Amino acid sequence: MSYTTGRFSVDELHFIQAAPVRVLVAVALGELDLNRLAREEMAQRGYDQQGVWVGFKRAREDLRTWRTMVVVKPRD
Repeated sequence: MSYTTGRFSVDELHFIQAAPVRVLVAVALGELDLNRLAREEMAQRGYDQQGVWVGFKRAREDLRTWRTMVVVKPRD
């Protein structure tokens, strides 16, 4: 079986193979929002949603703004 990877190589997406089945099931069922998780991770690294370095403070502010524009349930 091969992955549908679009513009990314299988090597760039190797992290998905290390994900526990429980996590993959949660993503497949919509219980875990990978888009939100990716935005939060990028903000913690100081990047905006386009992957441009904007610094930690600006990235946190942008994330807060995005959260107010999108109905996002807080994590438990």
